[in-house]
Order: sequence, then C-alpha cells, then structure tokens
Amino acid sequence: MIVDSHNHVGGPDRRDRKKQSPEGIVAAMRAADVDRAIIFPFSEVSPGVSFSKANDYIAKAAEAYPEKLIGFARLDPNYKEKALAELERAICKLGLKGIKLHPDAQKFSLGDSFVVKILEKASELDVPVIFDSGGKLSQPKFFEPLAKQVSGAKIIMAHMWGKGYLEIAEKFDNIYLGTAGMFNLKKLREALDRLDAEKIIAGSDSPYFKMYREVQKIDTIPGIKRKEKELILGENIRNLLLR
Repeated sequence: MIVDSHNHVGGPDRRDRKKQSPEGIVAAMRAADVDRAIIFPFSEVSPGVSFSKANDYIAKAAEAYPEKLIGFARLDPNYKEKALAELERAICKLGLKGIKLHPDAQKFSLGDSFVVKILEKASELDVPVIFDSGGKLSQPKFFEPLAKQVSGAKIIMAHMWGKGYLEIAEKFDNIYLGTAGMFNLKKLREALDRLDAEKIIAGSDSPYFKMYREVQKIDTIPGIKRKEKELILGENIRNLLLR
C-alpha cells in the first residue's frame, strides 16, 4: 500500500493562493497509484481559531473519502491554550489522526512553550506531528531541544532541507524525515545509507509538487531494495498512525 504523507486540501492559501479540493486529490491519487493520502489545511485565509474552521473541513473531506483520505489537524501555537483545546477537539471529537505545524507560516518559534505543550499532548494521544522544516524558523538544529524534551513525541521533519537534517535524524529515535521537495537522488541515497529505512517517510506536498513524482523518485533511488521502498512509501507512516 502506498501512502502519501503530506498533502494540502482546502484553500486558497493566504500567501500563494494555492488550493486543492478533496475530489482533486483523489483524482491525483488514482493517476499516481497512491492508495491513501494524509491531508491537512493550507495556511488558510479564514482558518478559524487555531485552524478550527479549516480542521472541520479536513474532517468532512476524510469522512467523504474514508478509504482514501486521512485527516490531520493544523494548529497555530500563537493561540496558546486555545490551540491545545483545538488539538484535543480535532483528535478526540473530529477523529483526525495527527498534527501539522508550520513555524514560518504561522510565525512561531520552536522554542515556544506552547509548541512543547502541543507535542506533549500529541505524545499523550499517541499521534504524529508533521513540521514544515528547513525554513528560517524551522532549521533542523531547532528540533534538537524538542526531541530531547518530549522524547515520546513522533516528530516528522517534512522536508530534507536546511543544514544538518541527517545529523538530527541520526541522533534522535523520535525524529523522522519526510521526502517532500527533495528530488536529489544522491541525497536520498545518502539518507538511506545513514539512516534505517524506517526513518524515511514519503510525501509529495501536493499541490506544490506532483504526487506521481514522489512515487517515481523513491523507485529510482540507486540500489534501493524492495522492502525499503515498501517501508518508505507506506509502512512507516502506517506504523506511526497505529493507535
């Protein structure tokens, strides 16, 4: 089973106006032979309190396509206690399966106390947290204190961008690397050589990148074995979602 772990649904995005409908992503999945896709909101124009309105939309999309779409909640830690309340509502009432955080889009530091609290609550609920990484506020080195402080959190650094992402993933068992946006096959091969295949998770970041390219690039990593492909393209994220 192929699972694309990183997709945006809804929109338009307040920064770049990108959007994607549930019907559109399901069509892209068929074209790419992707079985399941994790979806979460864009940085919406009108997201509601800590993305509450946008998370409702994601829950409805996942409900409409239960065999295809897996909903994750997006949160804004700047809402503090309200962000924590939205986390619990999204997971426990809406039935969403994980969290997405974007430091640069929502302009928060990874050292913010409420980021720590969100990770602690996510660990308690046993759901993974996908971070946009490699931006100004989400450099790989900033993840080290989080990984230490909340060792039970399942942290996915969504992009193999920024200095030191391999070193951070090597150092901490609870940090995983997402492949979205990395199309350099030599760097993908290096990640596979230095990390266990269980630490690498495929995701396309659609609609920003084409879903079929994500599947194709994993297939073409030099020397990749069949079992490694199966882990990267689906088994790893499925194991993190088991609750």
